Amino acid sequence: MATVIGKSGVWREIVEQLGRSGFHVRQPADVDLLLSRLRDNFQPSVKQKKSEITQCVATEERSIATLMNERGIWRSFVNWFRIQGRKIAISHLRREERRYITTLSENIRRLDACQKSREMAGARAELEVIAHLTHLSSGHTVFNNLLLTADRYINFNDVALQSAQIDHLVLSPAGVFVIETKRWSRHFVESGEYHNPFDQIQRAAYLCYDQLRNEFGKIRVRSVIACAGKLPSAPEDSHVKVLPVTELIGYISWFKQPELTPDKLLQVRHYLEGFVTI
Repeated sequence: MATVIGKSGVWREIVEQLGRSGFHVRQPADVDLLLSRLRDNFQPSVKQKKSEITQCVATEERSIATLMNERGIWRSFVNWFRIQGRKIAISHLRREERRYITTLSENIRRLDACQKSREMAGARAELEVIAHLTHLSSGHTVFNNLLLTADRYINFNDVALQSAQIDHLVLSPAGVFVIETKRWSRHFVESGEYHNPFDQIQRAAYLCYDQLRNEFGKIRVRSVIACAGKLPSAPEDSHVKVLPVTELIGYISWFKQPELTPDKLLQVRHYLEGFVTI
């Protein structure tokens, strides 16, 4: 088994976002389970809450009736204030009921939107890639969610480049594999509302190559897109390998000629660990 360092960046963001809303999840299946439970319990929960509120309101109304029936000018004067307090309490109870139902509805809406979001689709794809890469042999190290940052601007295709986010990076004796995960729908690809994935990964791979070259000398860096959906057409001069997730291990393992010594592997591993976003 490969050594795995770091977690899916997209999934981490989802976990943090849901955590701020009071939902604590560890895997995407937890979101599905929470949503199912909320939907199943919505009507019974609302019914129970309404029953509790109705009982409390009835208690306040009985108190109002008792106060109104008491005689005497001074008593009537004092009870008027008490009655207003009871009416305010009833108003608060009604608001509590509406707020409770609104909160339940909003929780369902929030989880449903999360479940159907492009971010969740991306997170599922990244987690699937990580699960597959874990089965690489023990000579491999899998890094997830790296943010490479250079101490200077680098010219790449006439564009200044200083940082790049990398979904996954595999360090092996045969070199480095920079992997970008994409799970795009046909509709999204046809919309054209995206940053070119081939340019994106080539920028990341070049920055990785430049950083490693400055630290350790030339190390071969290969670019891979793990595709679990649709992609736009690759440029004619593209050197990016596009693979289904299930073929990643076979592709990486095919390169058997060692280019890095065990000592160099360890040095590069320690260096890359510093760029993993925790």
